[in-house]
Amino acid sequence: MRLPVRWRLIVQNAFKRWTRSQDAREVLAAASLQAWLSFAVVIPAVLALAALAPGARDFFKLPFRTSLACLVPALAVGIAFALLHRGRQRLETWGWLCLLPGIATLHFFLASLMALAAMPGALVFAAGLLFTAGYHGRMHRVAPSQPFVALGTAVALGLAALLSRTEQHLALLAVLSPLALLLELYAGSFALEHDRARAETEQLRAAVQAQLLEQQERDVGRLSQALVQILGYNHDINNALMSVSAAADMLSVMGVQRNALPRAEFEELVREVNEGLTRIRDMVVEIRQKGRRSVSSEPENVDLVPVLESVRTSLGWRFPDVAIELQVEGPAKALVRGGVTTMRRVVENLVLNACEGNGARGAAKVDITARTEPYSGRLELLIADDGPGFAPEKLEAPIEGLSTTKPHGTGLGLYTSECLIRASGGTLERGNRPTGGAQLRILLPRELR
Repeated sequence: MRLPVRWRLIVQNAFKRWTRSQDAREVLAAASLQAWLSFAVVIPAVLALAALAPGARDFFKLPFRTSLACLVPALAVGIAFALLHRGRQRLETWGWLCLLPGIATLHFFLASLMALAAMPGALVFAAGLLFTAGYHGRMHRVAPSQPFVALGTAVALGLAALLSRTEQHLALLAVLSPLALLLELYAGSFALEHDRARAETEQLRAAVQAQLLEQQERDVGRLSQALVQILGYNHDINNALMSVSAAADMLSVMGVQRNALPRAEFEELVREVNEGLTRIRDMVVEIRQKGRRSVSSEPENVDLVPVLESVRTSLGWRFPDVAIELQVEGPAKALVRGGVTTMRRVVENLVLNACEGNGARGAAKVDITARTEPYSGRLELLIADDGPGFAPEKLEAPIEGLSTTKPHGTGLGLYTSECLIRASGGTLERGNRPTGGAQLRILLPRELR
C-alpha cells in the first residue's frame, strides 16, 4: 500500500512542477479557437492535394479518407479544448489534463501520415513530425523529470505503427519514434535551462536594482541632512550678520560722535563684532568641509581598468540593450582626489547619462576609451555614444546643476562629475561626434615618476 501512495505523490509533484513551468498565455494562444478552425480548413485541403492532385497522387499514394479519419480525433479534442478555454487567461488542472490528449492525437495524425503514405512521401511527413515534436517539446517544457507530453507522444507513435503499410514503414517509424522523443525531451530540457538562467538573471538584476535604490536612498538621506544643516547654518549666519551689522552701525555712529559711549560699552561692541565674525568664519569652514564630502586633501593614484570594468558590469545589468564597449591603450592610471570612490562616481554618472540620452531617446552603444594624451602625457578618457547628442545651446552654455533635458532628471550628474574632475586638476570637455551622438573628453593628471 505504501508503494502506490509514494508513486502517486511523485507523479502529482511532477505534474505540478510541469504546470508551473508552462507559459499559460502562450499555450492558450497556440490552442485558440481561431487557430484550430484555421487548422481544420488548411490541413484537409493539404491532404486533398497530396492525395488527389496530379503528380502528388503518385508520389504520396495517400488514402484520403483514412488520413482524414486520423485527423478527426485531433480536431475534435483541439476544438473542444479551445471552446472550454475561450476567454480564459489561465488553465486549471483539468485544462492541463485535457491538453495532453490533444497533443497526443496531433502526433498520432502526423505519424499516421508516415504509415499511410508511400515511402518517398513518408519521409516528407517524417520531417513534419520531427518539427512538431521539437516545437511541442520547447513550448510544453518536456523533460525527463516531467515527461507527460513525451508519454502521450510515445503512445501515439505506437498506435500509428499499427497502420504501417509495409515493413519499410514500420522500420521508418521504429527509427524516427525514438528520435522524435529525444528531440522533444532535448528541446524541453533546453527551454527549462533557459527559463532557469533567465530567472536567475532577473533575480540578479532585481538585487542590483535594490542595491542601487538603497544607495540612492542613503545618498538622498545624507543630502537631506546636509541641506537641513546648511539651512540651519544660513539662519545662524543671518543672525550673526545682523548682530555684527548692528554693532558696526553703533561704531559708525561713535566715529561721528566721539565719546558718545563709555569705554566699557565701546569694548563690548568691538567684542560683539569680533565674536560674530568668528562664528561666521567657523560656519563657513564647516560648510566647506561638508561640501568636500569624501574628497581627500591629497590625490590618490587610481587604476582605471577595474573601475571601468565595474561600471560596465553594473550598468550593463541596468541597461541590457546598450552595448558598452571598453578599450584601454597602455597604462591607465591617474591622480584623483577621493581615490577609487570619486573616479567610479564620475565614470558612472557620465556613462549613465549616455545610456539615458535626453530621456526620450537613449544610446544603443557607448564606447569608453582610456589612453595617454600624446602632448601633455595626461590620462585621456573618452566616453562616446550614438545617442541624440548635446543640443547646440547646451554646448555654448557652461555646465550647471539643475539643468537637464530629461523629464525626471536633476542635471547634477554632469555638474558633479565636472566639479570632481576639476578638483583633481583635470578638465572635462563636451562635444558631438560627426557621425552623431555625444562625446565627453576627460583629461586627468598622472603620477610623476
